[in-house]
Amino acid sequence: MKKPNYKILRKEKKFDWFVGVYSNSLWTLAGIPVRDYYTNPSACIEAYHKGRPLVKELFGEAMPSIPILTPMIKYGHVNTIGAKLNFPQGGEVHHIPPFNSLQEGIKRLQEPIDFATSGLTPSYLDFYKKMQNAFPDEKVYFGWQWEGPVTTAWELLGVNFMYDLFDKPDALRQFMKLSTASSVEYCRFFCKVENTKILNPEPDHGRLCDDIAAMVPPKMWPDFVLPYWDMFYGGPVPARILHCEDMKADQLQFLEQLSLIDYDPGISPKLNPKIVNAGTQVPFGWRLPGFRYSYMSCQDVEDFVYQAAADGASYVHTHIEAAMCDQATAKKVQAFVNAAKETKRLLDNGASRSEIGQRVSADGRKKFWDHWLE
Repeated sequence: MKKPNYKILRKEKKFDWFVGVYSNSLWTLAGIPVRDYYTNPSACIEAYHKGRPLVKELFGEAMPSIPILTPMIKYGHVNTIGAKLNFPQGGEVHHIPPFNSLQEGIKRLQEPIDFATSGLTPSYLDFYKKMQNAFPDEKVYFGWQWEGPVTTAWELLGVNFMYDLFDKPDALRQFMKLSTASSVEYCRFFCKVENTKILNPEPDHGRLCDDIAAMVPPKMWPDFVLPYWDMFYGGPVPARILHCEDMKADQLQFLEQLSLIDYDPGISPKLNPKIVNAGTQVPFGWRLPGFRYSYMSCQDVEDFVYQAAADGASYVHTHIEAAMCDQATAKKVQAFVNAAKETKRLLDNGASRSEIGQRVSADGRKKFWDHWLE
């Protein structure tokens, strides 16, 4: 694999932006109980039929196209290995770790697994067919998914994973090699389901998502993060793209070792665009979380976009969710879109990052980034 030329990679990547839509906005606006959305194909279909037009009506130009998929459940892979899932009334799906010890997990992972017939996969394959039949003219994606290697190990072992890092490192390496190999094989199975050779980049299929890795101390990354990320990238992925939330500045040094071409910090309170820009040469995005909108003005939102771009972000993004589905927040999302479009126009026409920074209001310059979380 050829290593990216980080001296020019950011310069070559044109600034961009996007607005995503979370499924909870669809089922909330459509009046569908969350448990029904996850477990009943008819309810999920109704959420798309009713919810998409309502989101469009509320957000108008700011709303992107909303891809259709079976419920996004990131525990699909571990469920096939033995992790039971709970679907509570009024709450999100969650999992129960299946293994009480590394030895138990190693033994299970050494056994063959038929992903198509294990766990709840048969029911979600049937779910998938019913949604394809309901939307014959649109691409329907399979949401029965997986997580990155470190998060997968944590899902399978529970809190014991954190102890095993220190108490049983050799056995944990063996376990993670097996669990990561299983993840890669699951992704190959997933590709067969979606009839593709590599994971579709949309919606959120084609990148490595591994938030629990941020909880691993930096000195342990060479042993318990990097080898398994590299192993995962050897699977049917379209590119070396990473989503890892809650990372710290002293973990950024490792990103270039993996030849990443894109890094999404998600929600990482210990980082900001200046810190990321200084800590790695990998192109990165910066997200405006939905929970921030309630105390931000339209000017704050515009300043957020301009300052993120001025400080090095290759793209900005935000995601519509249930708590944002009101007229006041819709106006703020439109402010995000307007500022992002203007930023892209200026940078595409040769403006410098510092010139984009001049768009930030006087109040915003005091706020971003040292005080914007206060």
